[in-house]
Amino acid sequence: MATLNPQPANKPVPTPLWAVLVLTFLGSLGTGAITNGFSFIATEGLGYTRSMNLLLALVLGLSYIGGALASGPLVAHLSKRSTRLSPRGLLVVVVCLIALACQLPLLAQRLAPELLELSLWALIIIFSPMTGILWPIVEAYLSGGRREKALRTALGQFNVIWAGALVLSFWGMAPLLAEHPFVILSVLGGFQLLMLALLRWFTPYPPRHLDLDHAPPPEVYRRLLIIFRVLLIASYIVLSALSPLLPIVENKLNIPVHWMTPLASVWLTSRVFMFLLFERWHGWHGRWWTPWTGMALMLIGFALCMGSPMAPSVGVALLITGLAITGMGIAITYYGALYYAMSVGNSEVDAGGKHEAMIGVGYTLGPVCGLGGIGLSGGSDDAFRFWVIVLISIAVLVSTLVGWRLLRRSRAREIPLSVTPH
Repeated sequence: MATLNPQPANKPVPTPLWAVLVLTFLGSLGTGAITNGFSFIATEGLGYTRSMNLLLALVLGLSYIGGALASGPLVAHLSKRSTRLSPRGLLVVVVCLIALACQLPLLAQRLAPELLELSLWALIIIFSPMTGILWPIVEAYLSGGRREKALRTALGQFNVIWAGALVLSFWGMAPLLAEHPFVILSVLGGFQLLMLALLRWFTPYPPRHLDLDHAPPPEVYRRLLIIFRVLLIASYIVLSALSPLLPIVENKLNIPVHWMTPLASVWLTSRVFMFLLFERWHGWHGRWWTPWTGMALMLIGFALCMGSPMAPSVGVALLITGLAITGMGIAITYYGALYYAMSVGNSEVDAGGKHEAMIGVGYTLGPVCGLGGIGLSGGSDDAFRFWVIVLISIAVLVSTLVGWRLLRRSRAREIPLSVTPH
C-alpha cells in the first residue's frame, strides 16, 4: 500500500501544529460547508426537490469513492516522478482545483445561464474526489511526528477547529442563501486559496510518528477500533441522508430561508461541544458504552428530524432536538474512531484511500436509502419519512453486525483508519 511519506525519517520533525490547524480551519470553511450544505444551495438556486438532492448526494458519494481509491496510486506515482510532486505539492494542486471548481456555478449563472445546472453537477464531480485526497494528507501532517500527549492534544484541537469552522460557515451562508446562493460557493472557494500561503511551513513529506518508540496500546483499543470503524461508516449513512433532506424538512415547517442554515447548524454546534467534552474528559477511553451510545443517539436524532413535520405544533422544537442529538451521536462516533486509530498506531493516513472509499460507501448508501424511501412511499410524505427512517436504521444495524463479524475474525489485527472532516 502506498503511503504519504515513503521517505523514512530518523528524527521526525512535525509540521507546526498552528499551521496545520489554520489550514484545517480554512479548508473546513469550504469543503465541509459544501459537503454538508450543497443541498441548501441546490434547493434555493435550482429549486431541487428531495429526489434531486438525493441524486446529487449519490453522485457526491460515488465520485468520492473513485477519488479515494485513486489517491494512493496517484501519490505514489507522482512522488516517484518528482520531489515537487510530494504530498505538499499535491496539496497545492488539489486546493487549486477545488477553488476553481467552486467558481463554475457563478460563472455559468452570469455568462451561460443554460449551463447553470450542469455546472453544479460538474462542481460536485470535481470537488468530491479532490476532498478525498485533501483531508488524508492534512491528517498525515497532523499526526506525523507526534505521539502520546502531543498527539492527543493535536487531535482534540483538530476536531474542535474543523467542526467549529462548519458552524461559522453555516451562519455565514444565511444572508446570501435566498438571493445569491452561488456566490456562497465562489466565496468558499476563495478560502481554499488562502490555504496555499500556509504550505511554506509544511515539510515536503509528513514524518511517520510510528517511527517513534511508544508502549503498545491496550488490547481493548484494537477491538474498539473495529467497531468504531464500522459505526463511522454508519454515521456517514445517517449524515448523507440527513443533509439533502434537511432543507425539504425545513420547508415543510415553514422556516424562513435566512434561518435555514443557522437552524441546520444545531447539529454542527452540538458536535463541537461533544468534541470539547471528550477532549477534556477521558473517562470514555476503553469503554464499550461509547460506540453503542453514539449509534443510539444517531438513530434517535435522525428519526426526530424526519418525523418533525408530522407534528406541526412542536415540529421546530422536535427538529432542533433531533439535530442536537444527531450531532452528539456523530461526534462520539467520529472522535472514538479517530482516537483509537491513532492510539493503535495506524493513525498515519494511507494514501491508498481504502478507508476513504468505505466512507464514500456511507455517503452513497444514505442517499440510496432516501431514494428507496421515495420508491416505497407511493408519493406520500408521511410514508416517505417512515420508510427512510426504517431503511436508515436497517443500514446502521447491518453495519453494526458487520462490525461484530470483523471483531470476531480480527481480534488482534491492526486496522488502518483515516477520518475525513465533513
